[in-house]
Amino acid sequence: MRTHLGTSNTYVLLNSLAEIFQGIALSRYRDEKGSPERIVNLRNLEQLYVTEDLSVEQLSVPNLYKHKLNTGDVVIAIRGTPLKASVVTEQLQGSVAGQNLAVLRLRQEKVNPVYLAVVMRSEWLAQSLEKYYASSTGTQLIKLTQLRKLKIPLPDLATQDKLAQLFLSTERANRITLEKIETRQKQTEFILSKILGRQS
Repeated sequence: MRTHLGTSNTYVLLNSLAEIFQGIALSRYRDEKGSPERIVNLRNLEQLYVTEDLSVEQLSVPNLYKHKLNTGDVVIAIRGTPLKASVVTEQLQGSVAGQNLAVLRLRQEKVNPVYLAVVMRSEWLAQSLEKYYASSTGTQLIKLTQLRKLKIPLPDLATQDKLAQLFLSTERANRITLEKIETRQKQTEFILSKILGRQS
């Protein structure tokens, strides 16, 4: 189902773009005799690509292959705000999402998964989700039924690619800046410890 708003905006139901399913309840399937599985958790969604420092759990899950992540899947947090979303890389294919996450598996080739992750973590979407957060009690939670009904702006693929690259380059620049700040902080602490050590 497509809804045209204005002259240039095309909005598409998220359910028509992607199959949406929730991660597995780890506590339910932990088993010392199970197979070791790499787990994607909330902390792995800090960047636009899922970070690689995954935890490992021994799990015994019937039909586990149905839950395995594919390259290009978009993993999103369904608990807490702001909403986080990241894309699964080839290196992390075959890992499993935890229960506080949902997986968007694209149905269409004309969707850039990084663009979709950008939209899912955007301030624009956060404002759209406020009504759902307001209706939840305790921990803020987005239900899969609510996700499926979200209308997502879908420009042409070339525009999606440009936006994806823009956000990836911004993320890289921010990461470099933070690394420089951290290095300078360590140097400052080292100099301080030298000075203080000399006086004692």
